[in-house]
Amino acid sequence: MFSSVIKQTANQIELDTNNPPEDFLRAIVDACVSNVAVLDESGSIIYASKAWSLFERNSEDKNGTAYFENCRRSTPVESDEDSKITLADDIHDILFGTEKEFHRQYCFTSLTEQRPFRMHAARLNLPGSSFRILITHEELPSGRADSRNSKERLIELLGTKILTWEGEVEGQRFNYVSEQAVKMLGYPVAEWYEPNFLVRHIHDEDLFWVLAAYQKQIRIKQHFDLTFRMWASDGSLVWVQNLISVDTDSDEITKLHGFMIDVSERKRAEEALKDVGGRLIAAQEEERRRVARELHDDFNQRLAVLSIELDQLGQKLQRQVPLHRTVQRLQTQAQEIAAELHQLSYKLHPSKLDHLGLAPAVRSLCSELTDSKKLKVEFHQSGFPATLDKDVTLCVFRIAQEGLRNCVKHSGAESARVVLTKNRNAVRLVVSDNGCGFNTKTALMEKGLGFISMKERLHLLGGEMSVYSRPLRGTRIEVSVPLKTQA
Repeated sequence: MFSSVIKQTANQIELDTNNPPEDFLRAIVDACVSNVAVLDESGSIIYASKAWSLFERNSEDKNGTAYFENCRRSTPVESDEDSKITLADDIHDILFGTEKEFHRQYCFTSLTEQRPFRMHAARLNLPGSSFRILITHEELPSGRADSRNSKERLIELLGTKILTWEGEVEGQRFNYVSEQAVKMLGYPVAEWYEPNFLVRHIHDEDLFWVLAAYQKQIRIKQHFDLTFRMWASDGSLVWVQNLISVDTDSDEITKLHGFMIDVSERKRAEEALKDVGGRLIAAQEEERRRVARELHDDFNQRLAVLSIELDQLGQKLQRQVPLHRTVQRLQTQAQEIAAELHQLSYKLHPSKLDHLGLAPAVRSLCSELTDSKKLKVEFHQSGFPATLDKDVTLCVFRIAQEGLRNCVKHSGAESARVVLTKNRNAVRLVVSDNGCGFNTKTALMEKGLGFISMKERLHLLGGEMSVYSRPLRGTRIEVSVPLKTQA
């Protein structure tokens, strides 16, 4: 179990879940005002805080070996055998597993001075990271006005949004939780030690999948994480990310330990961004409807009237052949413009989507492309007709529209296939073509406006999208939109 200081340093950080543990550990060290360093599996310092000056000032060995060997344990009696043990010896014990952590006083001796200090060291086994040792040292005596001990300084620096825990698989029982447990959820520490505490306080909508994932992952992985909601003692909901490490001892008894992080603020920020994104898309769709209505009800009608008047004029001028032909040509142009405006109006907001539903609207989209000879599109559907939420309907239609537009504009495909299915849980869409394909590992996936638009629409509804493509092998886009999303 970590010492109290190491618990407050390595474990009481609100992690950035977009970065691996090594990156956030480096960020911790960079931010520390104390003397902190991290060692690798060879015992070498790989990075340190700015305050870590003792090693840099007193050793030319950039691997830290000479410094550690010149630091000996401080003992009340100089003849004590412990005084012969160096910091290098103690770190060696952690490297080779005979000791997990220590908290001792040492003295660095050079030709010009002796510098006493207190050293804390602990082995870190963060999920997904390499073997690391975190060390901190506090010089003694301090003598400075701000000479608070390192524990107090680091607690103040790192905050209170992460707790460390240890537990057992059987009964999902906690054997140990740090004092931050009380601040996080409000329950006394003793209550955390009751059997099934975690199960009893997970939100009902998250409970089933959390238990299923938990039972599956402990059999196949040493490290994994789950993010879910828990009820606090005051009735509020707290989002937690649980980073879990699995240990199986020689008797094949499985034990767990890890960090539980309060990520409620991040989740609230995500929801706020999601709400803003939803509002922007809704505003965009409303503007599309307005423009489509104006094109259809105003400009298209006026062109129709113009076409009729040109037709009437042409009938009066039948005997004047050259003038009659000119009028016929103008009438044809007016009809073509009216047809293009009608198409543009439909692309902006298809009326069939509102009146007939998703499947007929997608079928019509495929037929129009086939009739235009731009692309031969084969359409298949199952599970329809069905009553769907308008947001789901619009999302799937827009993705089908964008996918087929990409087929025409970028792939050079001769044919495409659209498959639309609905089952009890989701609506699924597959758009595939026999075009040129592309490398999905390029920046196109991240920077292409079409893919960004698809992902944003799916994100708002909790949907997923997978893109499969290889150069000269065509492209396949698979989309799934759940019919019921979590609150």
